Amino acid sequence: MKTAKKPTERNRLVVLSVLSAVFSVFFVLLLMSYQIVQGAELNEQTHQMTSSKLPIKAARGDIVDCNGVAFAENKAGFNIVFQYAFLPRSQQNEIIRELVELCEENGVEWYDPLPITRTGTPQFLNEQEKEIATLKKKLELNVYATAENCMYYLLDTFNIEGYDDETARKIAGVRYGMVISDFSINNNQYVFAQDVPIEFILKIKEMSHQFPGVDIVEEDIRSYPNGDLLPHVVGTIGAMYAEEYEENYKELGYKMNSQVGRFGIEKVMETTLHGVDGVRAVEQNKRGDVISEEVTQAPQSGDKVVLTVDAAFQRKVKEALEEHIAWLRSRPNGKGNTVKAGSVVVLDVKTGGVLAMVNYPSFDINNYFSDYTALLNDKNNPLFNRATDGLYRPGSTFKTAVAVGGLEEGIINPNSTVNCQHTYYYYDILPNNQFRPTCLGWHGQTNVSKALTVSCNIFFYDVGRRLGIDKMNEYAGLLGLGEETGLEIPSKKGALSGPARSESLGSTWFQGNVVQAAIGQMDTSVTPLQLAIQAMTLANKGTRYKAHIIKEVRSYDDKEVLSSTDPEIASQFEIHPQNYQAIVEGMIGAAEKVGGSYSLSNLGYQVAIKTGSPQVDNNTTNSALIGFAPVDNPEIAVGVMLEEGENANYLMRRILDAYYSTHGKNSAYGVKGEAGEGSGEENDDTSPGESENPALGSDSQPE
Repeated sequence: MKTAKKPTERNRLVVLSVLSAVFSVFFVLLLMSYQIVQGAELNEQTHQMTSSKLPIKAARGDIVDCNGVAFAENKAGFNIVFQYAFLPRSQQNEIIRELVELCEENGVEWYDPLPITRTGTPQFLNEQEKEIATLKKKLELNVYATAENCMYYLLDTFNIEGYDDETARKIAGVRYGMVISDFSINNNQYVFAQDVPIEFILKIKEMSHQFPGVDIVEEDIRSYPNGDLLPHVVGTIGAMYAEEYEENYKELGYKMNSQVGRFGIEKVMETTLHGVDGVRAVEQNKRGDVISEEVTQAPQSGDKVVLTVDAAFQRKVKEALEEHIAWLRSRPNGKGNTVKAGSVVVLDVKTGGVLAMVNYPSFDINNYFSDYTALLNDKNNPLFNRATDGLYRPGSTFKTAVAVGGLEEGIINPNSTVNCQHTYYYYDILPNNQFRPTCLGWHGQTNVSKALTVSCNIFFYDVGRRLGIDKMNEYAGLLGLGEETGLEIPSKKGALSGPARSESLGSTWFQGNVVQAAIGQMDTSVTPLQLAIQAMTLANKGTRYKAHIIKEVRSYDDKEVLSSTDPEIASQFEIHPQNYQAIVEGMIGAAEKVGGSYSLSNLGYQVAIKTGSPQVDNNTTNSALIGFAPVDNPEIAVGVMLEEGENANYLMRRILDAYYSTHGKNSAYGVKGEAGEGSGEENDDTSPGESENPALGSDSQPE
């Protein structure tokens, strides 16, 4: 017999059944709502989910000196950026105007690549040919378009209306920057201002409601802790142009908004320093909320570039050149007081590595962009790398090449003499000759050693004439003059005098021009770097190394040497021992003539130099020097050029003292504002034919 269920159990079953029915109905209705009522909306939301691949910027590699002292490194900093997805199109001009005004009030620079003046009638900026061509191409204007034409099209294209001319120009500069950086949905971040002070960042954050689409990002910022030491060589980075992206960087995986090297080591070693950006995959809904993110590719930091330059030595040579020029300018009636500029290059004799490369005037690379207009308009052109690109007549420093050629070709021997009686009469063999070049002295019977010591023009007129222009240039080339230097950054080749050179310059080569060329005049042009290479090759008895300024490349963490620069012979010939000895004796003699505070005779080792006073025109001369030391076992070779200066030989002592006080010492020695040595220039020790330069007549010749 079955047992009847109790009433309580029956009630429970009823309640459970009802609840199950209610929940079933609820979920059925909810499912119907999702699929039927809200189906279209949810389907739209699903399709509006966006997936983005955002770059993770790789840390740029450092540039350091041979001891690890930083020339270029990274520091944490803040950038003001525009986010494409959130920047209201209709408000862009007004947002830019407010930001620019705020920047001006707080002394903050913003990125403005427009090559047009910011005030007054629109004019193209000087020496911005490439940038101007890019502007015209972007605006689809012909090559004859003026700055005013370009401004008109910019204002029209970007609907910049209702502003005064100066404000409109500033807005146009930013809008143009957005264009050349390809600011778009595919390249959704534009850097408006870089490395902004924290006080300004806080102000922007407080006013964030006024700046939709404007964001603050913390990134590695390029920093130049010794920015005044080697600016022409180190270079800087900046935004790339769209054309550069397509031509050079797209295939390398760069992003359109990447910062790239603009010149110097930053440019030539760009791919080494840049590293490889990482990738972050981000999913967002239509409201912009991040649903998920994942690092799909980790960034790889750039490698470290180690230079051959010693920062401490560079600092001291820089101070020596600056103080010498200041001293020359301080002499109201002294020769060389109109000196405009100068350059010093010091090479490692045994490798060709650059130990110091100094230009005056110069600049601080940290202020390159902010001071660019002023630097560009400076009459003495501090942006110009005179060491590598300045072309000058070598003057009497060239006589060493003639001496080598004459001796090695057997035209003379160490004991051969030429009788110097102030005037060279050889060309009187020609009818009605009026060409009688002169010397600075009356030296009598003079051999090659004495001729180098006293810088006798008559001796080198005669040897150069007998040697001939082709052989003269052959030996000059072997010493590195008029030849490629091998340096990693661009450097000028220069040129040597001769019939072809004269023709290229639109002039005629005459028979007597060879004697002018023999003393470093005529159309010969060389760089200070080539002067140092000439000195290095003499010190090496005919072996010329390619100049180089990159010592090695190391991994970012400094644990591994990835590549190194080995000494490379560019050319080699033998200077026979007796000939070498005769040349060096003459150069030692020139060094021993330097007295007073700059004496080269009391160092404990011998120094070899040859000075020159190359003529620029009838009223202007430069001052040049080549030299090496110690003579018995040469370590450094020096090239100096002073524009409208004097007493380049005075710098040799300062350079040698600087070298031996820094070489092999603590890496931080002398860097960042160490007090310089006193110039001691109060002792104006001069020597006939060297520091004292008589007025040059039309037929007289410079040293």
